[in-house]
Amino acid sequence: MYNQGYRPPQAPVPPAGHPKQKGRRATTQRRRRLWPLWLIAILLIGGAVGVASTISAKNAEYQKLVAEVEAVQNVFLNNVFVDDIHLGGMTPEQGLNAVNAKLAARQNSWSLQITYQGHVFITLNYATLGITSDPQEAYNLVKAAFELGKQGTLEEKKQVMDSLEETPYKVYTSQSAMTDTVLNDILAQIQPMFVSAPTDAYLAYFTPDQEDPFIIQGESYGMSLDIDAVKAQILKMAANGESGALELQPQMLAPNITTADVRNQVTLLHEAITPVSSASTQERTTNIRVAFSKINGLVLEPGKKFSFNNVVGARTLENGFKYAIEYVNGMEEPGIGGGVCQASTTVYLAALQSGLNIKDRTAHSDPVSYTTFGQDATVYYTRDRKIDLVFENNSPSKIYITAHVEEIKKNTYQCVVRIYGPSMGNVSFGLRTQQVETLMAPLTVKYQEDKNQTYVTYKDEEPYLLREAREGFIAETYLQRFENGVLVAETLVSRDTCKAREAVYLTGTKNR
Repeated sequence: MYNQGYRPPQAPVPPAGHPKQKGRRATTQRRRRLWPLWLIAILLIGGAVGVASTISAKNAEYQKLVAEVEAVQNVFLNNVFVDDIHLGGMTPEQGLNAVNAKLAARQNSWSLQITYQGHVFITLNYATLGITSDPQEAYNLVKAAFELGKQGTLEEKKQVMDSLEETPYKVYTSQSAMTDTVLNDILAQIQPMFVSAPTDAYLAYFTPDQEDPFIIQGESYGMSLDIDAVKAQILKMAANGESGALELQPQMLAPNITTADVRNQVTLLHEAITPVSSASTQERTTNIRVAFSKINGLVLEPGKKFSFNNVVGARTLENGFKYAIEYVNGMEEPGIGGGVCQASTTVYLAALQSGLNIKDRTAHSDPVSYTTFGQDATVYYTRDRKIDLVFENNSPSKIYITAHVEEIKKNTYQCVVRIYGPSMGNVSFGLRTQQVETLMAPLTVKYQEDKNQTYVTYKDEEPYLLREAREGFIAETYLQRFENGVLVAETLVSRDTCKAREAVYLTGTKNR
């Protein structure tokens, strides 16, 4: 037979009903009944093992949570800040001490000295300004910060801890606001020290015998202090915690009149000098000194006139004048007050070149030894006849006059008159005199008796030629005006005649 495949020999299957066949079925059925029990047992055993494992894991996690939470129950949680101090891990006592220490440091962290020119008025700090911190507030903030995460279940405590990791807890103590009253009271005590009015300079004394005849009381500056500005600066520095010193800057108040202003009103306008002849007698020089003593120290108000005769007075022995040679009609004669004309001439030269207005002046009829003819001023004072020198103070301020006979070397003297007044700036004056006409000498001769028999005694003696005949002349004098030293104008101030003189002879008065 053709076999399509090979099958190994198999045991014969008993027929149905055979005892072996029955036993096999019973075994199979029994096995089928036991299988679910085994499966359940296996599943039960596996489930028990899994549950035990899960319980063990959860227990470990719980224990970790407990340990983590319990670890911070007596200290501050992490990321807890009061006044930017990290309190995490600190005990309540440590945290409170740290915050209080910072409060104290903050309270003492600012100080400001109020000073002026090296003097310290007061040292300000937060306490002096009334700015303080409340210790109770600090305690309450620290206490509240410590209680974070200390209430509720473990899970709630843990939740607080976790939230702090995301968002730190930060609180700050406050400072009391400064009151204006405190600072205002402090500044009110300082301000009077910086309140003073300026004082003007003024002429205290006119001392005509001194080299500088003016004693000037100098000006002083006043001051004021802007309290509002100082207050604002203090508050700004306090807010910024800027310590150091605040130098007060008072406003200086200038006077209206300074020493320079006063000096400008008493500048030397002109100094006139005439030499005293070596032939001048002591009496003549004394007469000049007496006249000058009346003039020296004179103050002339604006618009007022100076009269030589009114100021000097009558030339009498009672007024201190002496007999001395004086010129009368071109002749030397003794008279009380001889030499006073040199005083008047020196005053005239000073007044004219000080820009003052000459109201009355008369020239000598003959040249004098101490100045150029045409630049002189004669004076005369009697009951019946007066020749005066008058000028006006046409300046806007007072003028001051000094007059002295000064010894320039032993037995050599000069007359000096100085006039002071408001400055003329760059203007100054000078004089120029020129002869414009000559007058012929007279052909006549004059004879006069030598009453004192000085040169001629007897009538039959040869007459003595006392004075030769002399030509005369006319002189013009111009006031020159200079600006910055440059001549800018000339003004005719006088046209004076020096008379031509006839010859004079002395004759005797006695018979032999």
